[in-house]
Amino acid sequence: MRHLKRSYQNFILLTSVTVFLYGVYVIIYAWGLQNGIFKPAVTGHLPIAIDSAYAFMAMGISQACLIHRSALAAVVSRILSGCVLLWSTLLLIRDFTPVKIPLIFGMSPQTALCFTLLAISFIFIKSRKRKYIIQALLHFVTLIGSIAAIGHFLNIPEFYKMTFIPMAVYSAIGFVLLSVSASLMNYNLGITGLFTGNLIGNIMARKLFLQMLVAILVIGTLRIVAHRKEWLSPEFGSALLIIIFIVITLALIWKTSTTLNKIDDKKRIAVENFRIAIESAPYALVISDRDGKILSVNQQTKILYRYHEHELIGMPVMNIIPKKMHTDYVRRREQFFADNHIIKMGHNEDMLALRKDGTEFPIEIILVPIKTSTGPMCLASVIDITQRKNQEDTIKKQLIELQVKNEELEQFNYISSHDLQEPLRTVSNYISMLQEDFPDRIDGEIQEHLKTMGSAIDRMSHVVRSLLNFGKLGRKKKLVLTDCNKLVNDVAADLNSLIKNTGTEITVTCGLPEFYAYETELRQLFQNLISNAIKFRKSSISPDITISSRKLDGFYEFSVEDNGIGIHPKHSDSIFRIFHRLNSDEEYEGYGIGLANCKKIVEMHGGKIWVESEPGKGSTFKFTLLNFNK
Repeated sequence: MRHLKRSYQNFILLTSVTVFLYGVYVIIYAWGLQNGIFKPAVTGHLPIAIDSAYAFMAMGISQACLIHRSALAAVVSRILSGCVLLWSTLLLIRDFTPVKIPLIFGMSPQTALCFTLLAISFIFIKSRKRKYIIQALLHFVTLIGSIAAIGHFLNIPEFYKMTFIPMAVYSAIGFVLLSVSASLMNYNLGITGLFTGNLIGNIMARKLFLQMLVAILVIGTLRIVAHRKEWLSPEFGSALLIIIFIVITLALIWKTSTTLNKIDDKKRIAVENFRIAIESAPYALVISDRDGKILSVNQQTKILYRYHEHELIGMPVMNIIPKKMHTDYVRRREQFFADNHIIKMGHNEDMLALRKDGTEFPIEIILVPIKTSTGPMCLASVIDITQRKNQEDTIKKQLIELQVKNEELEQFNYISSHDLQEPLRTVSNYISMLQEDFPDRIDGEIQEHLKTMGSAIDRMSHVVRSLLNFGKLGRKKKLVLTDCNKLVNDVAADLNSLIKNTGTEITVTCGLPEFYAYETELRQLFQNLISNAIKFRKSSISPDITISSRKLDGFYEFSVEDNGIGIHPKHSDSIFRIFHRLNSDEEYEGYGIGLANCKKIVEMHGGKIWVESEPGKGSTFKFTLLNFNK
């Protein structure tokens, strides 16, 4: 059985409880009459037979058990329904066969018939094979109960007697409640399905039925009263009844047609808007059925594939796919209609389409399932990516050329730096030779000039070596699993002498991550930042360095904070340029290469580096590193 809606479950349970409590009331009332507590002359006789009361109690419990999925509830429901079925069947045998069965209760034959049909329905209501028969039985019980209830309401004995013992009005109402609520357990079947669906026909059926029911009951009641009071002659009353029914029918038809026309207008506008959207789409749209036959296309499809519309409509989709991809297409189409999910193709694979002239071109395609009254369809969005493929090929060529140029530049840098070292060493050697060979000829002024030349050569040699090292960064890089906690500890150990001499405190505020990185370069990055934090310290206080990290979306962000001299915000970008210095040699030694190295190392890891600082308030260097997955 399908999962019941919450509102249906509540109605079924409420009906079950109502019928059960009414049966309890009748039994208590019968006990009171039997024991003289109630007087028939004052309170009246039983509203229904005592066996009907027991049967309603049993059917109420049985129906309540049906909405629970436990095995025990199902067994209880069948036992109670079986007992009612046995009793009502015996009553029918007694009333309609020559067999004499000594039964003392007074349930009417039509009441016994309704209980029999209800009991059979409750026993087999969860059977998939018999669900249409069960729904028909429940509708038949609803019909009998409704006829009897209308008979009592209009005081027409023929309706509730049916040539037998009269059916009590409360029994009729109970049967209507039980049969209608039980039919909701298969709410999509039979007449119940007509009123419970969400389609326009179901909505109109609910509205029309209620309006017609009220109109018929009111007019019918007035007609019967007029006949009994002899307000109108039979002929005139019948004619007036016909006219009133015609007028009401026309009014209902007018109201229904107006509503349907409004809905049809909205549907037509929605269809037209959908057609305009399809036609104005910047890419090809193709609608095909389960067999792969093209049903509809837009203007871009005709332009892309170079067909006329009448050629495409009805054509198999295979005709616009290269033959080498037909087998794969059939497999994907079957999978698409089986899974009923959106599928994207061509992004990480080569997908080709075929034009009318036989040329192939690369595409990306998105398959979207759509539901129609004739069955599932496929809406294919086709994008020609020829231009993008050409651009990608151009970019690949440019990348190869750039890589070659970069390797040539690195080679030039290496050769140039290496060759520059030789003349510097030659000049330095000649200065030393002059100082050693001609000490008596070199007076104080010349000696001072030679020292100045030597210092300049040393600085130039250091700059050349720094430039050489900058060019070597990343030449032999290798991703390895790197524990940043251990790496920082190793850097601190290497700088131990400097740290002790300056009284530096290094604090790691959280566990640093472990991930794949270029370990040698990453070690140099931390070493440069820690060394700078110690170098650019305030003279009055010892350096205090704090290192922390946090995980971002696909990245790790690191922070190295110090309490040094700080940096003016206007220099926050320029300090990462090679050989750019903010302080003189007399204040702080250096060649302006360290932060340039840091920037290059961070970019090698797919991240970026920046500084947050104010003069005199320390600096915080932050950088992100890509969380490489190897």
